[in-house]
Amino acid sequence: MQGAAGAAQPKQPPQPAPQSGGTPRPNLTVPQLLAFGAFLLFALLALLASDSATVTSAELEQMGTLTMFLIGALLPSDALIRFGRNLLFQTVDDPDKAAKYAPATTLAQMLGFATYLVVIVLTLFSQVSIDEFTQINEVARVLIIALLPSDAGIRFGRALYYRAGSTPQPGIAQLKKV
Repeated sequence: MQGAAGAAQPKQPPQPAPQSGGTPRPNLTVPQLLAFGAFLLFALLALLASDSATVTSAELEQMGTLTMFLIGALLPSDALIRFGRNLLFQTVDDPDKAAKYAPATTLAQMLGFATYLVVIVLTLFSQVSIDEFTQINEVARVLIIALLPSDAGIRFGRALYYRAGSTPQPGIAQLKKV
């Protein structure tokens, strides 16, 4: 390709075809939305802490740590589960059909988020002391950080098992557990 001065111009990479209907929306997973929801709830608590005595600065600090634990457990567990599914779906006859049976989120991810919501309710409406609140928050962190990676590891292991050539193709019941 020649430029105006006759110099060779570098090749341009092919451009993607324009999307009909405007700009494409990102496809977020349920755990990604839960993580963002946790961030929004924490931001709301921060607003309450600055405007009233509803949330103390010690409670806000504890909730900040819990929020980071939840996000830090949700997103990597989701990535590991989806990576395992991707490996599995490369070996099944109809990957699109198989993907329809894989759950959008797991019970462990929902329980982790529910634990977070329980602690938020305790923050807003409970009369527990800061020492009791700290203990509850620590237990919630341990539950979240243990529950989500263990579930992701189990699901990843199942995906690898069903991917093996000596294993029969997974049925609907097995796909719901991957």
